[in-house]
Amino acid sequence: MQNLINTSAGKYVVNILMIVIFAGSAFTGLFFMEGGERPEGRHSNNQELFSKVSDRSDRHENRGAANLARNSEFHRERGEGAEGSEGIHEISGIIWLVLMFLHTVQHWNWYKKLFSLKHIMQNKLLTGTLLLFVLLVLTSIAMWTEIIPRGLFDLKEIHSVTGQVLVGFVIIHIFQRAKWYVTVTKKLFKRRSVVA
Repeated sequence: MQNLINTSAGKYVVNILMIVIFAGSAFTGLFFMEGGERPEGRHSNNQELFSKVSDRSDRHENRGAANLARNSEFHRERGEGAEGSEGIHEISGIIWLVLMFLHTVQHWNWYKKLFSLKHIMQNKLLTGTLLLFVLLVLTSIAMWTEIIPRGLFDLKEIHSVTGQVLVGFVIIHIFQRAKWYVTVTKKLFKRRSVVA
């Protein structure tokens, strides 16, 4: 017997949830946080920003590494109103990571073939999407846990640009599979005749 996660219904539910959660995460990241700022506003007054970040870093030095409130405090100090969006963005990112794990389990045969050059060349867009996703996850974890020193890389900028490009790749990925979504939706929600 096939387990629930690998049935058409299981794949459908995971895919729909991934779309909804990704849309929420992308929306908060693009429009309510730094990723949605105009370029001229992003780097203005860097010295003042650096001193605030340094002060904040000193205050949080003795706290645990993974602190969900840390980034929202950073935004409050910058005078931005994105306090609630930051938490929503992080939580939806974690949920999406779990859903992506389930999606990987569902398509494990594809992932097993991923490391052959022939497969990569035949699936360039999917391979690119996967690489962007991995980079997005790595920058998320690095920012959240602060395992990379703050001045070494601009992780927020890398995360922002990667996220913006990934949004485009995911939209293309969804449109390429639109026929599957329509077919499975019709199959799952088809009215069954009741025998009386």
